Amino acid sequence: MSTALTVPTAIGQALRPVLRLLGPVLDVPADAEGRGGSPVVVCRASPAVVRRRVTASCAVYVAWDNRRGCRYVGSVCRQGPGAVGNRLAEHYAHRTAGASRRTSCCLLTVLPLSEGTGLEAVRVAEGWTARLLNPADGSAHPRVDLTQTPATLVSVPVRAR
Repeated sequence: MSTALTVPTAIGQALRPVLRLLGPVLDVPADAEGRGGSPVVVCRASPAVVRRRVTASCAVYVAWDNRRGCRYVGSVCRQGPGAVGNRLAEHYAHRTAGASRRTSCCLLTVLPLSEGTGLEAVRVAEGWTARLLNPADGSAHPRVDLTQTPATLVSVPVRAR
């Protein structure tokens, strides 16, 4: 018996346009982690739980409150399988906002991005996700260029740094 959570209906509906837009850069496994072909990983908004359930090193994540409202959208692009959980732990440890974040966020949906997704594409994916979901918290999201979607970035070769 799986202990994996399923996407609540209201959250699934809110994520639908995001999934359509981010489709070209999402990691969509055949049946990884009991997701049944869905790119979305759903888990309690706890760093320890996220570290156990999410192995992606690049992802966009969305924190939801107990009324299924979008609280926060963020992204991560780091080395290692604990990247998303480590980033959530940093949010919770924030000197002024950490306590509020720990109490207001109860569910996390993680949209793992394809292996090799560059930082620029991750940031564009976060910006579009925030634009579509209009989170209650957080305002430092990347600006969205309406002509540049994640799909356009995937088709452009990665620039040498």
